[in-house]
Amino acid sequence: MKKSDLIPKLEEWILEQRLQEYAQTTLNQYRANVQKFIDWLPEDEQLTKDTMLKYKMHLGEVAGSTSSINTWIVEVNKFLKWLDQKDLCLKKIKMQSKQSNEEVLSIADYKRLLRFAKRNGDHQLYYIMKILAMTGIRVSELRYFKVENLKSNYIDAFNKGKERTIIVRQDLMRELKKYAREQGIKEGFLFPSTVVRGKMVNISTIWRHMKRIAGQAKVKKSKVHAHSFRHLFAQVFLNTYSNNITELADILGHNSLDTTRLYTRTSDAQKREKLEKMRFENNE
Repeated sequence: MKKSDLIPKLEEWILEQRLQEYAQTTLNQYRANVQKFIDWLPEDEQLTKDTMLKYKMHLGEVAGSTSSINTWIVEVNKFLKWLDQKDLCLKKIKMQSKQSNEEVLSIADYKRLLRFAKRNGDHQLYYIMKILAMTGIRVSELRYFKVENLKSNYIDAFNKGKERTIIVRQDLMRELKKYAREQGIKEGFLFPSTVVRGKMVNISTIWRHMKRIAGQAKVKKSKVHAHSFRHLFAQVFLNTYSNNITELADILGHNSLDTTRLYTRTSDAQKREKLEKMRFENNE
């Protein structure tokens, strides 16, 4: 196989992934990363294992992190397997497991973000952050927060090929209903787009506004990412209900407890705060 053989196959592969109901953002990422691989390939070179090893070395030179390299490897491997070229697949780079997560939101960070969002009159962002922190949902699951679904504290969601129930506590539900009334939102998405009628606000717009608020609130922008609020939710849950990781996994919609444990890791500063509260006084 050569570069010219792969070019027409890419869109065919993407179409098949779409039929398997992958999210559009996932499809866009697949297309972009596999296209980078195809663009890198020499024009007339036969695709071999040696070619793939050279590509891996290339990734090491241009990628910003090991996790980025592994993401590209995984997605190119999927494409190669689809092409029935499994023997050309690359191994991921082994990463040392980190026992600390330095890019997680603390309760203080969260409260500052809320305070500045409210100060700016950004009510939409204020309630989006509250939902993310108080339910532990993925940001893509915000689309299930519609006025029609606020009649129950249990919202059915379908994500990553499975159905699950999002549980909304009563005080948050009351706030969301009040927000909908005050904003005059009588049906459809609770957070509608101001650009495209009938659509939810774009996820990239949410993160852009959140980064702006983080800058104003003096919260590290690197802490505001796709999983930061799920990390926060997991930590607060386990601080309240210690050793109940199985129930937390169910709430977060995880099939594996190993995945849930990644969300429970704290920063070194948070670990130190807990150590400071330990008492070793001599009571003799």
